[in-house]
Amino acid sequence: MSARILATFLLILLSTTVNAQRIDVNLKQDSARFSYITLIGGSTFGRTEMTVGMLYNEDGNQVVNLGLQVIDVAGSKTPGLELGVGPRLYYLKHDDSDSSGAAVALGGQLRYKLPSVQRLSLIGNFFYAPSITTTLDAENMYEFGIGVSYELLPTANFYVKYRRIRANFTKGIGVENIDNGTVVGMNFTF
Repeated sequence: MSARILATFLLILLSTTVNAQRIDVNLKQDSARFSYITLIGGSTFGRTEMTVGMLYNEDGNQVVNLGLQVIDVAGSKTPGLELGVGPRLYYLKHDDSDSSGAAVALGGQLRYKLPSVQRLSLIGNFFYAPSITTTLDAENMYEFGIGVSYELLPTANFYVKYRRIRANFTKGIGVENIDNGTVVGMNFTF
């Protein structure tokens, strides 16, 4: 099953031919997440990005996601604040319980560049799927992350953040963490 998911991820990655692209890799002792982000549109009202990602850990848990976000600065009263909102499709697999779930989540991200330290930013994201948009063995799920990012180069950022991906499964196991903990990561624009 994971070979099919990886093949799908690679096909989506290779089928995209757009200029602004970003690779995001984050790791912790027992898990890794790889994401590909590409600009698919832009206007005077912001830009639209597509994200394709895959997470796996030593417990055998997996998360595959595909999302769209409209991203822009929040306004002139909060310089340095950038917000993104949009839907994200998830496929979750919890290995211990042999449970899986699929979900359509809504949410977004934020990035706030601190005015006093130009290269330092506060980052966060939250996506939630209620039971009406969740299927298979899951009733609902959410992903939450908060952290700090530092711009090493104009095209490379380093970050540390706390992440939690959690789902409520119906196979008698209840609420389970798919992955949680502090991760370190880098993203590269090319």
